[in-house]
Amino acid sequence: MLKNRVARKENPMHYLSDYQTFQSKQQLNEAIADHLSEHYYELSATDRAVLNTIARYAVKFAGAAHLKVATIANNIAKSEKTVRRAINRLQELRVIRKLVTTRKVTGGQGANIIQVLPFVIRDDQAEVSTREDSVEPVVPSVQPTEIENEPSISFKQNTVINNTYNAPTTPYVRFKQSVEYYVKDAKLTNKLYGIYLAHTSFLRNCHESSELLNCGIEAVLTTFKATKRKVIRNVAGYYNGVLDRVLDGLMYAALFDA
Repeated sequence: MLKNRVARKENPMHYLSDYQTFQSKQQLNEAIADHLSEHYYELSATDRAVLNTIARYAVKFAGAAHLKVATIANNIAKSEKTVRRAINRLQELRVIRKLVTTRKVTGGQGANIIQVLPFVIRDDQAEVSTREDSVEPVVPSVQPTEIENEPSISFKQNTVINNTYNAPTTPYVRFKQSVEYYVKDAKLTNKLYGIYLAHTSFLRNCHESSELLNCGIEAVLTTFKATKRKVIRNVAGYYNGVLDRVLDGLMYAALFDA
């Protein structure tokens, strides 16, 4: 009992563990990336900003956040009415679920618990995916074309990365190795690494380089795992979005633990 009371005191939001929808931050990031990709044309910039804000607060207890509309509004510099409209839109698309709470002492409605829902492929998508999976993947040529013009990307079936004693010594080599477990494409590797450098260059004074590199590699894994479930026409663009989410989680975790 004493141990439980100490745990509650150290982490007053422990109750959110009962509302988690994912087992890890990586699963949360992957779901966010899938939702944003699937509903790209259905979500406005404000809708996406609201979802990103919810996701930032849902890192500690993966997929669950206790958030006031006012908090979200302050974060994205929008009115509360606009935020409520965006939340309703995200609920309609089954991206999030809002659970209404009541205040234990004074009564009345409290802040909402918002859950990010796992991405589920619709029936029509599953049918298309099945047809596409039956086609033999195309192996990239020695001089691949621009990734934006390719309908999909081929990747290795074995996605398990085994640790070795001869670990690469430079960030680029480690990054390149993580990509090459899925696809041999030097042009794509360099493009993804360029995106990683652009995202992390201004964070080097705030985080250890090893932390940033781990985020970059985590985003690589999330991106290529997604190519197994659906066609991604712009892998570099998808990686850009995933990495943005992973780094947001790193920064929020640092603030939460401070």
